[in-house]
Amino acid sequence: MPIKVSWSAISRATRYDIHYTNTGSNFTEKNVDTTYSSGSTSYTIKGPYSGDEICVTVRAANKYGASAWAETLCDTVPY
Repeated sequence: MPIKVSWSAISRATRYDIHYTNTGSNFTEKNVDTTYSSGSTSYTIKGPYSGDEICVTVRAANKYGASAWAETLCDTVPY
């Protein structure tokens, strides 16, 4: 079940980093902890399954470095 994450644009940002974790559920044994990058203000994460416990946070970046991570949002993927 892909999940689309989106956020507001930040001036002077040339990319956004999306930190994603998936600890799985009783039905799936996942242990994902990865960071994706996107040049746009949305990203589709492929792979979470119903019941998985996921967390996502985003930060803006450019050639000078990256901002602090935004607030982390966690939820259970609906069945």
